[in-house]
Amino acid sequence: MIEQVPGNVVPDGVVASTAPARVAPGRVVLEGRGLTKIYTEGENRVQVLGGVDLAVHQSEMLALIGASGSGKSTLLHVLGLLDQPTSGTVTVDGQAAANFSEKQRSVVRNEKLGFVYQFHHLLAEFSALDNVAMPLIIRRMSRADAREQAADMLQQVGLAARATHHPGQLSGGERQRVALARALVTRPVCVLADEPTGNLDRHTARDIFALLRRLNQELGMAFVIVTHDSELAARADRQLKMADGVLLPAEIAAA
Repeated sequence: MIEQVPGNVVPDGVVASTAPARVAPGRVVLEGRGLTKIYTEGENRVQVLGGVDLAVHQSEMLALIGASGSGKSTLLHVLGLLDQPTSGTVTVDGQAAANFSEKQRSVVRNEKLGFVYQFHHLLAEFSALDNVAMPLIIRRMSRADAREQAADMLQQVGLAARATHHPGQLSGGERQRVALARALVTRPVCVLADEPTGNLDRHTARDIFALLRRLNQELGMAFVIVTHDSELAARADRQLKMADGVLLPAEIAAA
């Protein structure tokens, strides 16, 4: 159950909460235990993750903050099965990924996880509709059904009227909304967002974060968001701070 909190209306009808929603702890949908990541450069060994334990619960929004180089993006890549940990385990929706083949990792990424990056990574030659439909087409869904679900998700992010436009015809905020719709169209258990507002102006960044918050509440998907923006991070249900490859307690993150 999500406790309603006061909010104010911002452009495009998005409701921006003035305080984090309160989310009762749900089942764990994404978990990392004892995660380490060590890169070897010649004779040098660089430890980026130093034994991270993290459990992400259904419907929660978790913000990861910390300085550049602290390991935030590396942790996101490991949790998202885009990179292998040197040691430790990742479990996605109850499935331990330790012995997955690369094909199995790809299937789980497509079915269980969504990804949003600082840069939208949209395909320039495709319309917004087909960019959003792409993960479903990769899943071998019929193009008609994929486009129908993509159209519904574009409606959710307020871009139904821009469905036939190509990325070059969209503003920065609109392109990021399309990228978000693409991440959500598969109905993942968790969305991993790496600086999703980092390439946007302040006003647009607030609008996008308000949209993330609303969709998190309405669709019940978990979000893990890496951000340098402490003001936006404060709107999440929980904050954790990374420093030197380890996660600090929430009370330290908020300090």
